[in-house]
Amino acid sequence: MRVSATTTLGVAFCLLVTLHYVESRPKEQSRRKHGRYYQRRASRKTKSDKPNIVVVMTDDQDSLLGSMDYMPKTMSLLQDFGATMKNAFVSTPMCCPSRSSFLTGMYVHNHNVYTNNDNCSSPQWQMTHERRNFATYLSNVGYRTGYFGKYLNEYNGSYIPPGWREWVGLIKNSRFYNYSVNFNGRITKHKDNYYKDYLTDLIANDSVTFLKVSKQIYPQKPVMMVLAMPAPHGPEDSAPQYQHLFENVTSHRTPSWNYAPNPDKQWLLQHTGKMEPIHIEFTDLLYRKRLQTLQSVDDAVYKVVKELDNLGELDNTYILYTSDHGYHLGQFGLVKGKAMPYEFDVRVPLYIRGPGIRPKSVISEMVQMIDLAPTILDMAGIAAPEQMDGESFLKLLQNGGRNEAVDLPWRDTILLERGKITARKIKIREKMEAMKNNIGFVSKDNRVMSDCSKPEFQVPCKPYQKWFCHHDQITGKYRMTKCRNIQKDRHHIKKKNCICPPKTQKAINKREKRIQKKFLLSHINYPHKFKPRFIRNKRSEYLDDVSAQLSHYEGKLGRIRTRRSFASDYDDPFAFPLSIEEYNYVKKCRVLLNDTVVCTKDIYVDVNTWKKHKQSLDKLIEHYKQQIDKLKEIRKYLKHSRPTDQQTGGLADVTMETSETMTTETTPMTTRQPIRLGSRDRGRPRNNNKAKTGLMITDNKSVISSDQQQVCRCNTPLRSDYLLRDRVGRKLSADDPLIYKVRRRKTNRHQRNQERKNRKKRKKLKKKDCNKTMMNCFTQNNNHWKTPPLWNLGPFCFCPNANNNTYWCVRTINKKDNFLYCEFITGFISYYDMNKDPHQLRNAVHDLEYATLQHIHEILNKLRKCKGAKDCTVRYSSTNTSTSTRQQNIKKGRKRKLKRQNKERRQHKTTKKQTSANNNGQEVTFEQTWRAANPTVEYMTLNFEPGSGDIGVGE
Repeated sequence: MRVSATTTLGVAFCLLVTLHYVESRPKEQSRRKHGRYYQRRASRKTKSDKPNIVVVMTDDQDSLLGSMDYMPKTMSLLQDFGATMKNAFVSTPMCCPSRSSFLTGMYVHNHNVYTNNDNCSSPQWQMTHERRNFATYLSNVGYRTGYFGKYLNEYNGSYIPPGWREWVGLIKNSRFYNYSVNFNGRITKHKDNYYKDYLTDLIANDSVTFLKVSKQIYPQKPVMMVLAMPAPHGPEDSAPQYQHLFENVTSHRTPSWNYAPNPDKQWLLQHTGKMEPIHIEFTDLLYRKRLQTLQSVDDAVYKVVKELDNLGELDNTYILYTSDHGYHLGQFGLVKGKAMPYEFDVRVPLYIRGPGIRPKSVISEMVQMIDLAPTILDMAGIAAPEQMDGESFLKLLQNGGRNEAVDLPWRDTILLERGKITARKIKIREKMEAMKNNIGFVSKDNRVMSDCSKPEFQVPCKPYQKWFCHHDQITGKYRMTKCRNIQKDRHHIKKKNCICPPKTQKAINKREKRIQKKFLLSHINYPHKFKPRFIRNKRSEYLDDVSAQLSHYEGKLGRIRTRRSFASDYDDPFAFPLSIEEYNYVKKCRVLLNDTVVCTKDIYVDVNTWKKHKQSLDKLIEHYKQQIDKLKEIRKYLKHSRPTDQQTGGLADVTMETSETMTTETTPMTTRQPIRLGSRDRGRPRNNNKAKTGLMITDNKSVISSDQQQVCRCNTPLRSDYLLRDRVGRKLSADDPLIYKVRRRKTNRHQRNQERKNRKKRKKLKKKDCNKTMMNCFTQNNNHWKTPPLWNLGPFCFCPNANNNTYWCVRTINKKDNFLYCEFITGFISYYDMNKDPHQLRNAVHDLEYATLQHIHEILNKLRKCKGAKDCTVRYSSTNTSTSTRQQNIKKGRKRKLKRQNKERRQHKTTKKQTSANNNGQEVTFEQTWRAANPTVEYMTLNFEPGSGDIGVGE
């Protein structure tokens, strides 16, 4: 049977259709399964009336070193579909001040966060400016706000800042591994697992989850998110899949790279030379690691944009990408860092896409970090509060950078500031001015040399002397060294011929009690019944009490009879006689040779006998303890008063024979009242007995002459003890029982201060080889990075900043002017004309005329004190032209203004003149009515000739 060709082709076609259906069916089922959520979202109203806002902020990302060129996803999604702010700046190129300006829309001199430590997330910040961040205004109008990532450098995670409904805040500074976050009030610790703990990916995942859940539960509420990325801030730990990229990239080598020294710039750059080869290798590796960390940020931006597209919210969302400040790598010889007023530190990338923004538009107007908060509020339809210094640039975005829709001309001058004026910085400024002018300035070496000639700094150290001078043989300089082992309090100075008893034993502290209690609990059978009581250490008994007891028991010796013979014990004059407890004790138990205890039968039968015997044993044990304590006191005293073999004028020559010849006038030797060689003790109350108490020795060699007699002060209270106060403020005397608590408190405080000093000393020792005067220097070693590529060329020192790097600058960009003018705390002034010198290589301050310099100085002073957007909006007017030209420009401006006003008036005059009767019945023309309605408008007499079209100002 033969099959036709048509039938064969039909069967083949059916098989192909069947196979295609079988292959495409799983894909279609998967698409339906995963797209079911998005189909449900599309069937409902998902878009809110107000737009969503997403801010992606990196940490320390540069704009001029080319880092954005290696983020293709971000550039294609934001730059190609949005606007590029060509001149975006930060007012302060430091992390915490810049982020505080981002949150509040205020200059640093208004929110008072000057550095990364000073007032950064302090209680003052939390009570005032943090409560007025832009998130609080957005939350009040229905926005679901979320913050993810780094907040402020000193944020400790103990609270959630106001205004944020979803909070994933990083505690302290940027890190990629081994960090802690505050996740909605709960502290979560992360380790070093990339799949669970890498911070950049964690921020991306949590933000996308928050966005998806918010649109699922609250579809009609807009969302505002901040993604504060840690990259490319140190320690620059990149994801494992990007650790092999950018091996030979050196785009950070701009014309100002390694341009040093710079004698025409500020003090720091004057003392910074060219980088060494190890510094160059380090900057290249650091730039490579920074680009690697930014790849994860690039992925995060793509993930957020894709999620917005899937939710159908991309066209109704503003996305802003920026950084908190710039960065430099080798520019002007500085190895790495920020905080400089130059372009590489104050310029930041800023890309924005959203509704009403033309794709690929470039805006050249100047914007800065303080403008972001008002702009975000304007996007949400909220007017900016009065305290914000910035201004919304949303109208610039919607008009592609054209100013037609803006009521007033956009600013062309901004303020750059770092630090504040303190008493220390004023002193540094005066010192540097004196060094520069050689007026009244004495160097430290000359000052020390002059002090070394004074008698109060000579060796050996005398009482009350704190410092002595010595000559360093290595450096050849004179140095001051602190006197050691010199008692500061005169009441504690021990004289040469004094014999003071040993100090008493201190009480058991809390730590010792805790250790003893733990030890006892581990060695008893019933720990739940264990209630230890620590008996306070007995104070040292007076040796005169010991002598009195000796004499008492010696008198009783003849009347005591015991079963045992104690005759051998009384051969020693310091042996203790039999006590009442020993005399009344009847031995009923004994220890055998095999260490077993055997007692009489009545101990095991009669309970009363057992109790009495036990009580007598306890008393005897307590008595022996007291005797042992007394013997220890005697031993301490003997150790303290041990004579030397070569001593000839003291008590070393006193022997037992001499002691037997002591007269009856000798008083007993006590710890509270020691042997005094001289006049009475002025530190103690007078004794009623006017006779002197001293040690009179019959041996001629042992007699102490009157010129050797000195006042002996032992165990007298310190002067500071009388000045101690309790918590209420009441003065405490030496006899007050609270004095011991106060002393303990002072001792603990002293220990903490000593530990703090030791830590500072250790830090100084670490930076001993890396330290320069008035500079902040650091050491980079091989252990700084934990992820590849690693640094293995050894440690080196670099100084990225200085103590006097405080400045205030004016940055101006308009059609004619493009310059940077700075005034430093040291009095140094710099001026850079960007039209002629775009890389700021030459300080052109000497090219300016005095009038121009004075004009810029006045603008700077105004901006340093400004408050509010109206006061902080300044336009620079050039002073290079002559006075007549300036007056002509003013007249032209007035003519244009009056021409616009006359045009408005002519529009109202299309009808006849409006007439109305006033109270006097007179006619009032439209001109008078218009003047009354616009009293503030400047009015001048106009000479108008019909048909000529010219308007002239009348005389």
